[in-house]
Amino acid sequence: MNFKNSTLIFLLIFFGNALTIAGNETNNKAVARMEYSTRVVGELKIYIEGTRLDFDYLRRNIPFVNFVNDPADSDVHIIFSRKTSGSGGSVYSIRFTSKRFANLSDYTISATTNASDTNDEQRRKIKDALIAGLMPFANESNIPGELSVNYRPETGNDITHRISVHDPWNSWTFRGNFNGGINAEESRKNMDYFVFLRADKVTKEWKLRNSASINVRTSKIERNEKTYISERVSNNFSSGIVKSLSPRWSVGGFANYTRNNYTNFEYQVTLTPAIEYNIFPWDLEDRRVFTTSYRIGGGWAKYYEETIYGKFEEFLWEQSLRMDLQIVETWGEINAGLNASNYVHDFSKNSISFDTRLSFRIVRGLSVNFRFNAERIHNQIYLPKGEISLEDLLLNNVRLPSSYEIGANMGLSIQFGSIYNNIVNNRL
Repeated sequence: MNFKNSTLIFLLIFFGNALTIAGNETNNKAVARMEYSTRVVGELKIYIEGTRLDFDYLRRNIPFVNFVNDPADSDVHIIFSRKTSGSGGSVYSIRFTSKRFANLSDYTISATTNASDTNDEQRRKIKDALIAGLMPFANESNIPGELSVNYRPETGNDITHRISVHDPWNSWTFRGNFNGGINAEESRKNMDYFVFLRADKVTKEWKLRNSASINVRTSKIERNEKTYISERVSNNFSSGIVKSLSPRWSVGGFANYTRNNYTNFEYQVTLTPAIEYNIFPWDLEDRRVFTTSYRIGGGWAKYYEETIYGKFEEFLWEQSLRMDLQIVETWGEINAGLNASNYVHDFSKNSISFDTRLSFRIVRGLSVNFRFNAERIHNQIYLPKGEISLEDLLLNNVRLPSSYEIGANMGLSIQFGSIYNNIVNNRL
């Protein structure tokens, strides 16, 4: 059995086992809950995990709970996941799960922030949604009599009715980033600037995304009365449109223009239709996603230098198949992607890549995280012909030939001691 077949079998087993783990976790939750009492004496103990959260603010402003350091000590385990909305804001999915309350099923609520919100407005919206989601659990404790609910009407003290809002932008949003910098010392100078523009329209049925970027980085090195100059220029424009066909099927089309002297492209223009299927409905994307997508399209390429195949320009057909898996559970998180592509005129000009990020909670206070990426590369048809000069090699001016790329890292986190972390003290 050759390496390629062994790799594919391993990846299929990996994806299958990951889905089996997720399914078994869901099926066993109902049984696990029945082992616990349905009543809590004292304050609720909650464990929160997620990104881009102001935990100090949450501790100060949710006084009727105890924040704990380990999910094994919690009455309620809360998982935050974040997606970017069509307007450039964020939609936080807040999932509440508990083994303590047999009469409460897992559920998810959302908090939406706008791109124009300040940090304080964003964290207040997250806090309000978190408090609302905790109410069913608080009702099962001995603290409901100490809680009150206040309603803040939008205008004055009158109850207002929501009305349809006229959007003069018709769901379009526009963003731009402009950055530049310089770093200098006696014999070395680096200068760079970056421009990025984006225009998006996102609705339930359609997603249109357009972006353009210019990135220029110049390095100047003086050594032994000689001056070496390196300039890397990368320009890119991309446009895509995606149509939602059903809770699982989507189709789309993509156009892309690239100029990059590092990869020898004076220009490259591609047009690519695509189709995608998600095993899970998209309304479950905050917890699990398993998509398979296929793309096939043509592209025109013109090179700065003659390639290793004697080409200055050419038209090529290329196809790709990609699978992506994401599972978020109380025991941890799995993210994995498998991508295979090849040029249609020659199947030997191909690449296959696999990347994964895993995080598992082994026992109380002990977690392990692992990242791995690998790629077999046989499609570098753009490489320039001839020898690479020592100057280009040292200044990293050109892409080097390679049949593979690989990277991995692993880490452990351990914690023990007091289970509570309510106190906020940021002095010094």
